[in-house]
Amino acid sequence: MEDPKTVVKREPRKSLIILFLSAMYSIIIGIVVVIGLGSGDTQMAEGAGWVMIVCGVALLVYYVLARKQTPPLK
Repeated sequence: MEDPKTVVKREPRKSLIILFLSAMYSIIIGIVVVIGLGSGDTQMAEGAGWVMIVCGVALLVYYVLARKQTPPLK
């Protein structure tokens, strides 16, 4: 069984990596949806793409704020 102190130290790092990857995924897929759909009536898809981009940017802001946080003093 792992030492609880070790698990607690590594867990926030994993969460930040997942947060960053989900932000990048959301932004990339949003850009593909907005740019890639060039034919026909694509207002709904374009709106969904913009929503994904905005969510991705919000996740990136949250990621940066979480990275700047200092660990609590013991």
